[in-house]
Amino acid sequence: MFFQWRSFRRDVVTCACEPEWPGLRAEVDGHEVAGVPSPEGSSPLVLMLGLAASCTGCGASYPYGWVVAERG
Repeated sequence: MFFQWRSFRRDVVTCACEPEWPGLRAEVDGHEVAGVPSPEGSSPLVLMLGLAASCTGCGASYPYGWVVAERG
């Protein structure tokens, strides 16, 4: 198993949506994955796969911790 740790902090990007960050999404092998913000930081799954979330509205890169949303 390989870990992809980010040793840098991406530039903070401002979301152009109102309200900010209406939803998060990432792409894994051509499939869209829904995400939710996490005050505790990114989940191990997100870190191991090196996933980067973006806003579902404007497409801005999400600079904070997030986790994959539960399916439901």
